[in-house]
Amino acid sequence: MGLQRRSTNEQQQHQQQALVAGGSSPRRSTPHSVAPTISHLRGSMLGTSSTSPGSNENLPSLPFVDAGSRSSSNRISFGSFQSYGSVERDELFMNEHHSEMGNGHDKNGDGDDYHISFEGNDNPSRQPILARKFLSIEKAASQIPAIALVTLFHLMVGIPFGVSYFPVGWKSSSSSSPTSDYESSPSAEEGDSFLLNGPFPLPGKESLGIRMFLFSTIIGQIIMTYASNFENCIALQMVENVPFCQSLSYIVVKTQGYGKEALSTLFFLFGLASVIVGGVFYALGRMQLGRILYFFPAHVLVGCIGGIGIFIAKTGLEVTANTSFSFDSAGLVAFLQNKHLLVVVFAFEIGLRLLTHFTLDAMGKPRYPLLSPIYFCLITPVFYLGIWITGNSVHSALEAGYFFPPLNDDGVASSSSLVSGLWNESVMEMFHVVDFSTISWKAVWKSIPTMMALVLFSLIHVPINIPAFAVSTDADVDMNVELMAHGYSNGIVGILGGLQNYMAYTQSIIYYKSGGHGKTSSLAVALSTSLLFFIGPELASHMPRCMAGTLLLHCGIDLFMEGVCDSYGKYDFLEYTGIWAITIIMTFFGMEAALLAGVIAALSTYALQSVTYPKPIRGSMTAATLRSSEWTRSPEAFAVLDNRDTGRMKIFVVQMQGHLFFGNISLFSDGVKALIEEKPIDERPYIIIMDFTLVLGIDSSAAQAIIKLRDSFTKQFGIKLSIFVTGSTEGFPCEFDLYQGLNANQGEMLKISKINPFDGKEVSVSVGSGSCVCTDLDQALSHAEDTLIAMVKPKLLSSSINLCSFVREQNERPDGTVDEKHYALKLLLRQTPGEDVTLVEKFLSYFTREIYNNGDTLWKQDTMSDSAKLLVCGQLVSMLENETGTTEPISIGNMIGESGLVQKTNRNSTVYVLKDNTVLYSLSRQAWETMKENDPKCAHLLYAIVVRYLTHRVQHVSNRIFETRCLPI
Repeated sequence: MGLQRRSTNEQQQHQQQALVAGGSSPRRSTPHSVAPTISHLRGSMLGTSSTSPGSNENLPSLPFVDAGSRSSSNRISFGSFQSYGSVERDELFMNEHHSEMGNGHDKNGDGDDYHISFEGNDNPSRQPILARKFLSIEKAASQIPAIALVTLFHLMVGIPFGVSYFPVGWKSSSSSSPTSDYESSPSAEEGDSFLLNGPFPLPGKESLGIRMFLFSTIIGQIIMTYASNFENCIALQMVENVPFCQSLSYIVVKTQGYGKEALSTLFFLFGLASVIVGGVFYALGRMQLGRILYFFPAHVLVGCIGGIGIFIAKTGLEVTANTSFSFDSAGLVAFLQNKHLLVVVFAFEIGLRLLTHFTLDAMGKPRYPLLSPIYFCLITPVFYLGIWITGNSVHSALEAGYFFPPLNDDGVASSSSLVSGLWNESVMEMFHVVDFSTISWKAVWKSIPTMMALVLFSLIHVPINIPAFAVSTDADVDMNVELMAHGYSNGIVGILGGLQNYMAYTQSIIYYKSGGHGKTSSLAVALSTSLLFFIGPELASHMPRCMAGTLLLHCGIDLFMEGVCDSYGKYDFLEYTGIWAITIIMTFFGMEAALLAGVIAALSTYALQSVTYPKPIRGSMTAATLRSSEWTRSPEAFAVLDNRDTGRMKIFVVQMQGHLFFGNISLFSDGVKALIEEKPIDERPYIIIMDFTLVLGIDSSAAQAIIKLRDSFTKQFGIKLSIFVTGSTEGFPCEFDLYQGLNANQGEMLKISKINPFDGKEVSVSVGSGSCVCTDLDQALSHAEDTLIAMVKPKLLSSSINLCSFVREQNERPDGTVDEKHYALKLLLRQTPGEDVTLVEKFLSYFTREIYNNGDTLWKQDTMSDSAKLLVCGQLVSMLENETGTTEPISIGNMIGESGLVQKTNRNSTVYVLKDNTVLYSLSRQAWETMKENDPKCAHLLYAIVVRYLTHRVQHVSNRIFETRCLPI
């Protein structure tokens, strides 16, 4: 669908609707529900749609498609072939690999099943010859309505758009309306203005345009038949590119004049544009980059749709009046000289709008989806009827300009039959236009901006049409394969000098629902369109201008309404302003200016939204209620951290978000300073943590401003330590080396030794003033806590080394040691602060010592909790089985499994051993039950440990940002 826009949510919603409509059947095959709704007016003719594709609401059957249903009592016999039940001929072979001769299923959802049997022969492949021939004929006949319908649409679309490829001011020598004398060279310029008014170098301009449309459609249909994975897609010339074709015509004529040389350059540009479009399509598909096409800004596309709508409506009026239109008083006066031609178009357009309005149902939806295509088909006979009623002749109407001029070589209407007009010299004229010796490379150079706009706009349709048609037909196709198919199609037609083409959604869905299926039928569509290539221009000379003018005017108004009016309230003020700006600029200044306006609109909207909406500072708070993973510190250390004057109240956390760039960096810097300044002097922090976890990007200006902000923390506010959190092991999201810049300023650092809580190894830690970078907020908070403790009692950080000196020794004994039990007791005391040592010692006596090696499994997820364990030394890791890669290390001194033991629930995760000679003290369920019965005071300690553990989880710093530090153990 050329100009349809579908969001991800809309596509998912439509898929659900499709499943509901199709029931349990894997493929819907209801060929009688045809045609888009009336609001698809441009879809019926353009291959586009403004509503969800595949919708079958209120879609009646086409009378010329339905072969009729037979009642269940009827029986038809051909030899030994018998058919029972309700059989519809065009359904029988709708899908070859789903139709099996021997049984059938209800494909209409009406509850009637059919059964096909062969008396005396169970093998369908050995059915009688007469039956096989009948089925082959029936299968071929069922495709005819679909082929005829698509061919008719090609003619209906080809005439109005075919006569629009070249500006009206480039007049055909066979034009029947009075015009001023032609100029042999372009009109004089006033500044950048240019009025195109001169002779077209070949007779039959309209005939040439119609054949250009049909040729591109034919090539596209043939290529799509073999290259696409769809079995019923319909190709169409990309009619939305008509404005670009006219823009290229203006550039070439302005540079090279009105002669055949200009036409040679123009056709070269048409072919070159198609080759480039094909090359881009093929490259995207080949490199598996199909999804990149979804990144066009929606409001820019909508603005282009509105501008193209105005252009197509303007072109429709120009085609009707056979006069160029300009937005000035002189141009308007000259245009209204042919108001007798415009009145007819306006009358037909108003009539269609009124019919559409009065045939809406209670929900505001079209009651008769085929109203608009039928209305356009009736314009020609109604016009002829009007000529007869008023007593005028066709010749007089032709002289008055109501018909297109005769489209043969000599400008005289042909009186011969269509068959005799199948071949003349003008048929192959489009293939002899290009002469490389006459191409103006200056004009080619000037056309580059327009060509770029044409290529970009051509890329928009395909990623919308393909998934929409796949959903409507329940087909499973690869976007990249379809992109390469479009690459072949456009590349080949471009080499032959043709215009761009694509798979048209509306024509494809009508063809599919009308029973069209298979390569043979698709080739038949190409063949029938090839016949139009020869006789189409002759048919066009018998059709009134008002038919083409009404179609173009109606399509243009619909596109404008969709782009500008229907989008009101769906975009914010900045985006909607951009939509209007692009539409107005395209209308008055052309396609190149609109492309530039689109780029500016996208960039400015992005910049303004980044500044206006997502504030760079997400929030701030002190660390008073935050806890790091090091929750087994000594009571003395916790006393320091809980002190209001020396503890976590002196840690200030600021969290950023979004993009930090030159547009909002001053707001960010001033905002952080204001947060510190508003605090009283005695409450200002010693340590500030700047969290960049939610920042998506940082430009170089913002990176340098962050370094300056770091310096101001120390000089202006006396902050001892600045910690910057990247939120990722890959560093900050910027090209500037911010990591090195923030680590370069080191103040007075104190080197201390402490034990890594996860593996028991002694590590050297630098705490003090200056700045540093951490990968996550938990690590930053732990480092800030160490700094606060070191500022008061540095020995509290290194005291754990003396407690676990046996960990570094290699003389572990199976029965344990006094030192080890003493160490385990110290670990338990840290988890039960304030409790009597004798009671904790008694509690430890219920535990048994266990030793595990690397690779052992303590327990599996969802197994019964039968013990709780205390990690004394070694290394463990917890992993969630149903979340691949989600793990959490278990630090020394932690109690694990106690919650499941108390609550009698299954294990919440799997625990593995990562180090040999890992020592755990285990409390079995039997010991726990004995403890509860004989020693309730000891049992109370385990309850206290569970509560403290859960409290720590709730207060953990990861609960304030998006991290994964809350795994159940």
